[in-house]
Amino acid sequence: MVAVVPPGKEGSQREGTAGFSSAKIYPVWPLRTEDDYLRAIEVVDQLAIKGEDSLAEAEQDQLDIFSALIEVYENMYHPMVLPKVSPLEFLQKLLEFSGMNESDLGRLLGERSLGHKILKGERQLSKAHIRTLSDYFKVDASAFL
Repeated sequence: MVAVVPPGKEGSQREGTAGFSSAKIYPVWPLRTEDDYLRAIEVVDQLAIKGEDSLAEAEQDQLDIFSALIEVYENMYHPMVLPKVSPLEFLQKLLEFSGMNESDLGRLLGERSLGHKILKGERQLSKAHIRTLSDYFKVDASAFL
């Protein structure tokens, strides 16, 4: 059994409870305020420093729970607002950040010369290209429309 101490109180983590070895067990709280959010980030940071491979099962559960809560809070109160860019500009930035060139793009899309044509605006992205790019870069396909 793990004692749950109200968040923000000294000793809000419990070490060495039976069945959890040296796992630090943090109470879970709803993220209603920026303070709640920042404290949750501290917990995730502490767990991340330890490394996922060395987390006890209870710690991994806590990491998963807090990560999900943080994601929901960020989507509600800190949404990522991307600048308006054309699909071509977006693709160019993705390539730049990934260290890829037009030949790499062409190979990814199945035809080496295709990368040059797309980046020069001589050829449009097909639905198949968009699907491939979306899967490869792990971004929403609508970014290329």
